[in-house]
Amino acid sequence: MKKVIFKIAVLPILCVLVLASGCVYDDLSSEIVVTETVKISLDEYRESPTLGSTVVCDDFADRVYKLLEKHDSSVKDIKSIHIVSGTYQVQRLSSDHDWVVSSAVTIKRQDVPGEPLDDGPATFVNMTDQSLIAAKGGAIYADLNSDGVALIDRALADLVMGEDPRLILTMEDGTIMPEPSPADPLSFMWRVSVTFQVVIEKSPPGHGK
Repeated sequence: MKKVIFKIAVLPILCVLVLASGCVYDDLSSEIVVTETVKISLDEYRESPTLGSTVVCDDFADRVYKLLEKHDSSVKDIKSIHIVSGTYQVQRLSSDHDWVVSSAVTIKRQDVPGEPLDDGPATFVNMTDQSLIAAKGGAIYADLNSDGVALIDRALADLVMGEDPRLILTMEDGTIMPEPSPADPLSFMWRVSVTFQVVIEKSPPGHGK
């Protein structure tokens, strides 16, 4: 009778071990989550009360490839990729007195210069009554517009499919108070940072997906 009890007790344990072993064997892959930040600079020099500058950002693909190389991965290992945050900051402000600006940052995609747009334009950030001295004190997290975020996410998704997106950021005509003049010009640089997240699927050496 004791032997029967022993066998009945051991059988479920053996089943659990077999099942556990099967799970370990089948679940060989894992995921790592990494972030990368692309920094974009827009120079402004104004002697009138309007803003307006444009900068091309064409190094998204290069940043992603370097990130994958760092983690010994390739584009086919990317499970998802999307923008997570954006910040802006003022640098090289030429004047000691403050300026207050209102403007919008728009984004569009044009992979080949001179050709029709591939996507956009869309508003990325709306800026209202922003003190330049306050923005000089440190990076400010932007309230990102969903249309601009979606455009960047589409560009990143196409990057994974082998395309090389070229994004253009434009500081649309805005207002500056007090008004700059030739006697009191405004000179500074916007530093815009866009952070995106990449989920990479990893498999142990010698095991394919």
